[in-house]
Amino acid sequence: MEKHLLVAVGDEYQTSQSLRFVHQFFTARPDLKLTLFYVVPRRPDWRLDPINLEANPEAIVHIEQDKAAHGLPAMEKAKEWLFSMGFAKEQVRVKFSQGKLGTVKEIIKESEEGLYDAAVLGRRGLSWFEEMVTDSVSHRILWEQLTFPIWICRNPQRERKNVLVCVDGSEECMRVADHVGFMLRNEPGHDITLLHVCSDDRCIDAEMIFGRAMSEIKANDIADDRISIKVLTSPNPAKSILHEAEARRYAAVAIGRTSHRPSTLKHIFASTSLKILRGIEGAALWLCK
Repeated sequence: MEKHLLVAVGDEYQTSQSLRFVHQFFTARPDLKLTLFYVVPRRPDWRLDPINLEANPEAIVHIEQDKAAHGLPAMEKAKEWLFSMGFAKEQVRVKFSQGKLGTVKEIIKESEEGLYDAAVLGRRGLSWFEEMVTDSVSHRILWEQLTFPIWICRNPQRERKNVLVCVDGSEECMRVADHVGFMLRNEPGHDITLLHVCSDDRCIDAEMIFGRAMSEIKANDIADDRISIKVLTSPNPAKSILHEAEARRYAAVAIGRTSHRPSTLKHIFASTSLKILRGIEGAALWLCK
């Protein structure tokens, strides 16, 4: 089954961690469709508000100049690199955004309207997400409107493989389990480990934690011998997850985000997810709501 990824690309395509991760992670490339997405950034020296572009022709001139000077060359080079890495021309398309909503919101808008299987962010992914969790408007978008999986790639290392799926029995974790199963169904080189971190020795029923998650994964035709489970006990789940990801050299860590709106910014991502986001290195973080 075809998988369609939205891959955010910036000016410096050659350092694009999103492109590198996709190339390194997937081997069944004929099943993959990529849309390279370039958002023309708002330049401080424009001193223009491009929100109402129809009423601001000067903004359009600046945007088109920036697109021609930076966006088009970057996208052409990114396509050429992908073609040299074995992707067929019909698998790759490019799309530009005038950036009138800002980078974060343009990515969200395109991801939702395009019904992509995931949005992939690279080098600047962390700064974009920190913008989302520190800005009140983006904060509301993150918790109420983000309806697609998003991957943040942090210096992906070529030799890593497999996916660590963090589960706690929640609906969000069921969705992330299904997402991982779907993305790995034709990737036999990657196995899946379901991980639950208990805060003390009194872990809740493992069957409840792992049973349905395993069913979601198996529904994607993932063989039993590709799935394992692991339970850790720690007062600091984020630290344990990061340690496990590094020790076992996972290519990706997948985690569900709560659908409940936090009472303060301090509790965004239920703290654990945000700590993993900030601490992960050499791998990608897959987030599902």
